[in-house]
Amino acid sequence: MQIIIISADNTGHKNWHLSRTSLMLLTMFVLSITIAVTISAMNYIDEKTTLTSTEDSKFFPTAQLLTPKTDPYSISDDTTANEAIQGFYAQQLGGLQAEAIRLKMLSQRLAEIAGFEVSDFDLEFAPGMGGIETSGDWLSNAEFEESLVRLSQDFANQQDTLTALQDYLITNENITGAIPTGRPVDEGWISSFYGYRVDPFNGKKSFHDGIDFAGKTGSAVISVADGIVSWAGMRGGYGGLVEIDHGNGYVTRYAHNKSLEVSTGDRVNKGDVIALMGSTGRSTGPHVHFEVLRDGKSVNPFNYIE
Repeated sequence: MQIIIISADNTGHKNWHLSRTSLMLLTMFVLSITIAVTISAMNYIDEKTTLTSTEDSKFFPTAQLLTPKTDPYSISDDTTANEAIQGFYAQQLGGLQAEAIRLKMLSQRLAEIAGFEVSDFDLEFAPGMGGIETSGDWLSNAEFEESLVRLSQDFANQQDTLTALQDYLITNENITGAIPTGRPVDEGWISSFYGYRVDPFNGKKSFHDGIDFAGKTGSAVISVADGIVSWAGMRGGYGGLVEIDHGNGYVTRYAHNKSLEVSTGDRVNKGDVIALMGSTGRSTGPHVHFEVLRDGKSVNPFNYIE
């Protein structure tokens, strides 16, 4: 092979004649240099990449990016993990203890309203439990947590049930206590019924709005239901009158009394003495005229007396 090199100004030239063996050696030399340069460049790039990754990791730790330390079980430090777990379950236990106290107080309140005897239940002490010892396994964390969740839900359901029962008992007690029942006197007898009768003063047929209970002067006149006194004083033919509003549309009247033992606005309970029997107003003798009104209309008191 012949190689000719010509100068830039074409003034001269050189030539070499290369044999086949010389050409192969020259080619291998050039390839060796090329490979060496390539390997050096690749090593340099790899070193730069590793250095950059190491420096970046100082600012962006891989573990924190992949696994946020929000779960107590993912914390690497055992002490910190135990503290986190204990704190979590302590908070759950505190909530359940508060629910237990609230249910205990509510149960006692219901017992008082319903008139239950609670001594047999011993609410101040833990309930007795026992049994023959058998082998068993410790609860796993998952089972323990599931039990806490289930117990918390049971407490919530019991709270709702007991609250509804309390509302029912209170409402039922108020409604029952506000419905007129029984006689307005402990002593005495019925001297005139509800409905049409001959008027004892003019002899004419007239309607009698209540029932008369005759008795001794000064005998106790009692309220037949819980309520608030809406009138206490003299009123025409009624004489000394006590009127009680029981709510739910019920009003009762007690007339011809000798003296009044309550005032307008007083709160009275069933069985309270509200007046003393007399013969004031349009009356022929000592008695109490007893009326029951429902939604503003008089009704037969006999239905409530019995």
